[in-house]
Amino acid sequence: MGVIAALICACTSTAKDLVSKAVASKVHADISTFASFLYALPFYALIFIVLYFCGEEGIVLSQTFLLLVLMRGISDVFAEGCKMRAFDTGDVSLVSGLLSLSPLILTVISPFITGDRVEPSEAVGIVFIVIGGLVLVRRDRATGKVAQPLAVLYALGGSLAFALNSALDRLAVGHAGPVTSAFSVTLCAALLTMPALLRVPSAKPELVHNSRAFLLRGLFETIFMVAKMAALMTLPAHIVVGIMRVSMIFTVVVGGAWFKEQDKKRRIIGTLIMYVGLMFLLL
Repeated sequence: MGVIAALICACTSTAKDLVSKAVASKVHADISTFASFLYALPFYALIFIVLYFCGEEGIVLSQTFLLLVLMRGISDVFAEGCKMRAFDTGDVSLVSGLLSLSPLILTVISPFITGDRVEPSEAVGIVFIVIGGLVLVRRDRATGKVAQPLAVLYALGGSLAFALNSALDRLAVGHAGPVTSAFSVTLCAALLTMPALLRVPSAKPELVHNSRAFLLRGLFETIFMVAKMAALMTLPAHIVVGIMRVSMIFTVVVGGAWFKEQDKKRRIIGTLIMYVGLMFLLL
């Protein structure tokens, strides 16, 4: 069941990334970040209400859970903010590939945060993931410098934050159900992001004008998070994220073709190398 839930995450992750890239050039990064939380809340609320009256989910107000929600909300704001800025300044295939370094980071930090043990085969997978990441970050042939350096920095920052997200999610589902956990952290992240909108005069018009795309992404986000939380109830965090990252193959291929991005061959090769590393994580 955990593997199936993680595979559902992989499918919806690709859909989320493609919608995010599509709206990146139309709205401010802070607005897109806030919308990723706000427009998921109606779907969370509907699912939670149904499951609550069915006796499957409940309201949790323990101090430990609320602290985890707050920490997760802060890290998620940083993660989504970095991702939206990366999509705004770089190609979807490059950004998605670098975001896929999160299993590597999670493999390192999991023993310290969640207590999940790291196996030798997972260490081998790390080597492949790093090599694949280096292939993804191409250099400009004329200057020799890293292409789209700002996007690279944002994507790496997002990868670190997403790894921390998953570790905190693993702890949160030990105190509440998957829907309650996902709903709580998303609501917290939305509240934390609201002050940033004060700096953007066009926030309200852009939220309304792009509401259809935001609602679609909100639906994908809800399915993604609920499935992820369900998977984390039975599998270690780094394994769940490893399975989730099969999505990068679809994102690089489909996104590269859809947005007519350059250097697709290098990024496909780099992504495939990273994929081999992820397979070692799952052995």
